[in-house]
Amino acid sequence: MKKFTDKVVIVTGASTGIGRQTSLAFAAAGAYVVAAARNATQLREITSDKILAVPTDVTRDEDVRRLVETTLAKFGRVDILVNNAGFGIRAIVENTQFADAQRLMEVNFFGVLRCTQAVLRHMKKQGKGQIVNVGSILSLLATPRNSIYSASKFAVRALSDSLRIELRGTGIDVILIMPGYTDTPFFENQVRYGGPVRIGPMKGVHPRTVARAILRACARRKREVVLTIPGKFGAFLKRWCPRFLDWTLSRVA
Repeated sequence: MKKFTDKVVIVTGASTGIGRQTSLAFAAAGAYVVAAARNATQLREITSDKILAVPTDVTRDEDVRRLVETTLAKFGRVDILVNNAGFGIRAIVENTQFADAQRLMEVNFFGVLRCTQAVLRHMKKQGKGQIVNVGSILSLLATPRNSIYSASKFAVRALSDSLRIELRGTGIDVILIMPGYTDTPFFENQVRYGGPVRIGPMKGVHPRTVARAILRACARRKREVVLTIPGKFGAFLKRWCPRFLDWTLSRVA
């Protein structure tokens, strides 16, 4: 991972889970990391000579502007942006409160858009950069009771695909990471309209696994990465056996 020595990386949603482990992984690989999240206390836990904590709410224009300005003032550039901030809603469409759906889209989609727009001008001026959007296997296939979350991740995938074409020839990569079931506080923090915190006894992969995948994708300039075998199998079924997949998911639900 010598490719990341002295690189400058912004990671949103860095206080816990995938964002936290990604920040630590980039720092361990020699990069300077600007860790952004709303929870300043948890950010301070990972602050070091390689990790600068900048409390940030990705739904606020002024916070995102300050995040990028702080990064440029400290390091002079932004090499990699990891759009990771997000949360979930577990509810059927009929019962989902519009305010909850709107808030989720504001974080999961418009937060990605806001941060991306904030760094693009600087990356274009540099003539290089990487934008990593952390989606989900639900960027490819929707599941019952995850409709709004799936919609937000489908939107992130569409944004990634369009942006990649728009940036062709600029030296800026757009990478979409699609994790599967991951052992993070995501499930405890999601908005739930009843039901258990987790739908089964399995904890999922460790967020360090996702963090390593993000670094590999950046090093190899990948377009898309689908993690976990169940995720890859689900993507296969979605493409070739969509009715069977719908039936299977309805049985599980």
